[in-house]
Amino acid sequence: MLDDPRDAIVIEQPGPPTTLLAYASTSADPEPDAAEVTVHLEGQVHPSVTGQGLASWILELAEAVGTRARLEAGSDTDDPARSSDDDSTEVVRIRTALLDGDEAARRWFTTRGFRPVRHLLELRLDLHAPPPAPRWPPGIRARTFVPGDDDELLWRTHQAAFADVPTHLPIDRADYLADRAPADDPGLVLLAEHGAEVVGIAVCRAGTEVAAEEGWVRDLGVVPAWRRHGIAMALLRTAFAAFRTRGLTGVALEVDDVTLEGAVALYRRAGMRVTRRTDVLERVSPAGGGG
Repeated sequence: MLDDPRDAIVIEQPGPPTTLLAYASTSADPEPDAAEVTVHLEGQVHPSVTGQGLASWILELAEAVGTRARLEAGSDTDDPARSSDDDSTEVVRIRTALLDGDEAARRWFTTRGFRPVRHLLELRLDLHAPPPAPRWPPGIRARTFVPGDDDELLWRTHQAAFADVPTHLPIDRADYLADRAPADDPGLVLLAEHGAEVVGIAVCRAGTEVAAEEGWVRDLGVVPAWRRHGIAMALLRTAFAAFRTRGLTGVALEVDDVTLEGAVALYRRAGMRVTRRTDVLERVSPAGGGG
């Protein structure tokens, strides 16, 4: 849901039939203490009307959304060290994503000051054959999540396992559980334990955006002190087996290139292959100004 109707546009050619020519939606994440705001931009222009200024108009919308969010965040701060009319350090970051291979769009954004900052990889594995059995390190055992009893453990372990990931954003307990803990199939949330301590998690679900018959690995994490013991691979293979038991024929996940070193190599060792790459581009501009 959009925070503000001004954060989206739809451009149509009247019919009949009505033709969608372009659309765009934005969301802004202001950081009051850092005097900056990040605007996430998603949009597309129909190939028949490229070169007519619609993409530039969409970019201007994103700039306006960022400037408005920056001003609104600034009006809410109580920091006396910042003057409301001193915007010399205030910036708007606009981020958008491109599928690998869209060279025309890449050139358009590059000429307007955008540069790549992240690369997202989607990996998949067919589960027609049984996966290798997991090999657990001595003293480590796996069990499934128990709703209610394990809520705090799951959230705290996630926070510990992902705290040193550069792109990790803290999330409070209620929001995390609402987003991650599946009430319909808690057996797809796995906890790796050493005694009473949870040292790793695999948060999974049945079904992906493109295929109901696929399993999705949302989170796979091990707390720093227990990394490089084979726990992540064992969790992953346990998840593969759980998916196959439920009749799912494949598994998918997404990882970025700034996640912990070795994550992509781990998934490749588990037999997964890269099926899609998405590049995240960013432009930084002074608040209230263009690029």
